[in-house]
Amino acid sequence: MGQLLIPVLVGVTSVAAYLVGARGLGLSHGCILKAVRRMLECLGITLIFVGVNLGAVVIVILAARALTREFVSLYLAADGTLLVLSLIQALIFQGWQDLSGRVSLAHEAEGHPRIG
Repeated sequence: MGQLLIPVLVGVTSVAAYLVGARGLGLSHGCILKAVRRMLECLGITLIFVGVNLGAVVIVILAARALTREFVSLYLAADGTLLVLSLIQALIFQGWQDLSGRVSLAHEAEGHPRIG
């Protein structure tokens, strides 16, 4: 039961958000797939930032080991904050892309031309 609690709660709140959006706010039913594509694009950008940030942390740790001759643990790179900050970077990058008028890869896949 405990293992299903979080997925079930997330499912229930997702259905509730869909109903509020569709019925209460008048959001288009057809746009939900576009929103999912957009979310997946943001997830991909997040993973890119995670990889780059993780690589940078490892390089800095290894450089600190070499320059100070003291042991600096690579476990410092396993901080969960890195994932949250990478998500924030991805959201900012995606918003910047939108506000700059550049068509995202998700829009391009739908047949919209790339701007700029």
